[in-house]
Amino acid sequence: MKTVLTTPVNSNQTTQTSQLIPASPTSVENPSTWMRDGYSPTEIILAVAILTSLSIGGIASVIVAITGLVKTLVRPTSEKTK
Repeated sequence: MKTVLTTPVNSNQTTQTSQLIPASPTSVENPSTWMRDGYSPTEIILAVAILTSLSIGGIASVIVAITGLVKTLVRPTSEKTK
């Protein structure tokens, strides 16, 4: 005895098609435009580094000045109490 398997065919099937839409190319500005307009990533990083180092140097100078002032004011006061 031979057994045959069959799959029913649905006559109401529809075929869907899709169309690939090409992606629009991203616009990359010319580096010379960045430099001219002041938006160069390298220029921004360099400016931040310079400003950071100047501010750290300024803060260090203030700390040294305050330390010197405290040493100057505290020394005579402690010598007077002896």
